[in-house]
Amino acid sequence: MRVGEMPNETVLVVDDDPEVLHLTKEDLTKAGYRVHTAVDGSAAKQIARDEHPDVIILDVDMPVMSGHEICKALKSDNGLKHVPVIFIHEKPSIEDKVAGFEIGAHDFLAKPFDRDELLARIGAAIRIKLAYDRLRYKNSKLEALAKHVRAAMQHYEQPNPLSDGEGFADQADGDGKAITRLTRRELEILQLLARGLNNEVISRQLYISPTTTRNHIQNILGKLGVHSKLEAVAYAVRAGYVDFVG
Repeated sequence: MRVGEMPNETVLVVDDDPEVLHLTKEDLTKAGYRVHTAVDGSAAKQIARDEHPDVIILDVDMPVMSGHEICKALKSDNGLKHVPVIFIHEKPSIEDKVAGFEIGAHDFLAKPFDRDELLARIGAAIRIKLAYDRLRYKNSKLEALAKHVRAAMQHYEQPNPLSDGEGFADQADGDGKAITRLTRRELEILQLLARGLNNEVISRQLYISPTTTRNHIQNILGKLGVHSKLEAVAYAVRAGYVDFVG
């Protein structure tokens, strides 16, 4: 969210006090948030699973199921454990805050709370969550790429019946000579491929057209004698010419 833009994230507010729910929802809606409310733990868990909020405002002193118990249940759910929880509490002590943080709370806000402070704390929590979501997404892409590259490397390390049983490392005149036939630009592109970047991102980063990027990649595949980008990366990693974090 850029400065000056209205937010469009979702907030779940959990409190057994109807007046607190009404006023909080009114303030957050005016600020541009999509707001859901719940009066108990059962409803809170169901709404959280259905709506996937970006932040949860949770009263500690709840009947039947306490705020701490609700938080523990949310944090035990793989689909919700990364959602920041902001506890609201009347005059929370240091012990209250420590107990909350130990079970996964992101922040504390004392009742009665100021509207501007509430909005500031929600905004900070959402910024952290969005940054963490982006990091998790990038990590998942790298993990997927690592899996494919390892599979490609294992493929090349298998005995090759067309080369008298010699493995990938002993093919042709060695890995290095094929790599050294690449131009400087082709080596740059190969390194970016090893980082998991797609053609579009590579084109922007190197200030070249997508067509030029595709042509370079085709040349790389031809020079290395492979059939895909993953095989090219595996070849280069095996030869030690690019670094790959897998």
